[in-house]
Amino acid sequence: MKFFNKKYIYPAVMASFLMVTGTACEDSLNINTDPNSFTDVPLRTILPAAQVNLAYALGGDASRYTGSIVQYYGGHRGQPLEYSQFTFNPSTTDTFWDRMYTSVLTQMKAVMAKADENDDKIYTGIAQITTAQTISILTDIFGDIPYSEALLSTENITPSYDKQEAIYTALIDLLNQGIANVKSGQGTKPGTDDLVYGGDVAKWEKFANSLKLRLYNHLSKVQPNAAAEFLATNPALITANADNAKVTFGANASNANPIYQFDVLSGRKDMAVSSTIVNKLKALSDPRIPVYFHGIANGANAGQYVGNGPGVNDDDSGETKFSRVGSFYASSTSPVVFLSAAEVQFIIAEVQFRKGDQAAATTAYNAAVKNDFAALGLSAASDAYLATTAVKYDNTLNRILEQKWITMYQAPYEAWVDWRRTGFPQLAIPVTNFNGGVTPRRLPYPQLELNLNRQSIEAGPGFLTSVEAMKSRVWWDKE
Repeated sequence: MKFFNKKYIYPAVMASFLMVTGTACEDSLNINTDPNSFTDVPLRTILPAAQVNLAYALGGDASRYTGSIVQYYGGHRGQPLEYSQFTFNPSTTDTFWDRMYTSVLTQMKAVMAKADENDDKIYTGIAQITTAQTISILTDIFGDIPYSEALLSTENITPSYDKQEAIYTALIDLLNQGIANVKSGQGTKPGTDDLVYGGDVAKWEKFANSLKLRLYNHLSKVQPNAAAEFLATNPALITANADNAKVTFGANASNANPIYQFDVLSGRKDMAVSSTIVNKLKALSDPRIPVYFHGIANGANAGQYVGNGPGVNDDDSGETKFSRVGSFYASSTSPVVFLSAAEVQFIIAEVQFRKGDQAAATTAYNAAVKNDFAALGLSAASDAYLATTAVKYDNTLNRILEQKWITMYQAPYEAWVDWRRTGFPQLAIPVTNFNGGVTPRRLPYPQLELNLNRQSIEAGPGFLTSVEAMKSRVWWDKE
């Protein structure tokens, strides 16, 4: 199998200029080393490195950016405060873009190239599915991005920007290829080097189909029947927590969970949780409160659960005012969840609601909440919670999306997609914000791109200032 097919070329950022970025200490690159060269590195080394890089990017920068927008996080000073106030400059997104393209996608290209040499189709399929996942998150955050001309190194250092609509079509095709390859049984089966599923090809098929369902559901404004039509084909999906796609981190500082690294090991102490989500869970008497949040650490209010108001500049370096992210998602060994059974059931609930099948929507909604509670070790509390008036399914999309918003604390970038598609949940405008009182609908392109590939931006999506970019909409976010 050829690595580059004639229709789509697997993307990554232009190596020639990313070799000199140095946007963060851990991302510094050796200018004498070609980041696309993995000729002497075995598959069992490249694959886990790429998976960790993806988990670190999604659990780190992607979650901090988008979690601040959808008001899971309420930074009280420094960069986290800026995010809560909608201060996203081009330089803000440099490191995230770099890690996603130069690390994850370049490594996945290497996996596919080496797997193709030995007709190792299972590895090829895993890399294709992960590539589709990575590109989907990039395009949902930025809109049009380099795709068909990217990852060509010095052959093309200024790749054009592909339309998001075309990218979505390509991603579905790539996922279909990935499913066929992992199901082929051909080649070496990954083992412990596969940090997501340990080489379980049936689970990879479920993950790929669940990603397809997620992407089709993103199109609710532009292709409202797409998710229902796909669901009607009865695809194998993630339906149990044992099939959740995730990467679990380690106990050592060098391989700790990204939230733990940022909030605890760094000593920064400038991240807090938002009053929006804390107050919502309090109003629902939600049993997830002590799992989602740490109580205030010090002072007279120690042990209480309090969030910082969106955009409020109220220094809490002494940790006496606000709660932090709780142990399940922010301990050293916490997982970064890519896609869960709970999310799949919430998507199904929305699809069935839109079809007018309230019985099926109820079943999926209840299953979603129960799956989330079970994943958090709270199974015994789910039935009583679902029986309360404020939680019981009431035949409204608002109820589905409110509970999904709570659950997607595990993946804030998806909660941001939902808000842009539906307007749920209702978010407060930060008391201080730098986007004209408008909640961002996408993030500005990185400074590296503006410096070194601006002509392609101007020829494609067009150059916008940061504020203009954040007010503009991606393709599926139709007014």
